[in-house]
Amino acid sequence: MNSVSYSSMIPENPDDVVVYFVYGTLCLGQCREKCWPLTPLSVHPAWVEGTLFGREDYPALRPGNQRVGGECWFFAKRDAERVTTVLDEIEVTNQPGHPNLYDRVELRANLIVSSDLTSSADLKPQNTADPPTSWTASAYHYATDPLLDGFNRLTEQETVFGKFSVWPAEKWRSTSVL
Repeated sequence: MNSVSYSSMIPENPDDVVVYFVYGTLCLGQCREKCWPLTPLSVHPAWVEGTLFGREDYPALRPGNQRVGGECWFFAKRDAERVTTVLDEIEVTNQPGHPNLYDRVELRANLIVSSDLTSSADLKPQNTADPPTSWTASAYHYATDPLLDGFNRLTEQETVFGKFSVWPAEKWRSTSVL
């Protein structure tokens, strides 16, 4: 697994940014990390509620009540259309002549902000308010039953950031992500 480095900068104003929650091949250190069309303002570990399924090649997220670990990628609001268009192509969403492989949804993403990641002094400049730790984010749910496509349901496991369902299984296992 490649070494992962998260930005400690958390945007302060939700009106200035768009957020995408990813949990698989688009994450830092994974095979599609380089597919993002623009450099993000920030990337931060996060989790959403759902049910995570996995196979060797990629994961699938569906509604549920597990804590699913992933990343929030923050972009300037002016870049939303470009980023969404590229992600929709990658996830086979709203592509003419093709059934959706994934459906784009909005979820509540919760940033992982802890002393394990960075000290609180590194997260914000002195004399400023704490940035939001919960964001509305675009994400992608698998469009059909993942079990019918050879996925297995993944269970929560202990990671350096807490207990989460993650793909691949070794994600967040070592301190190289810090």
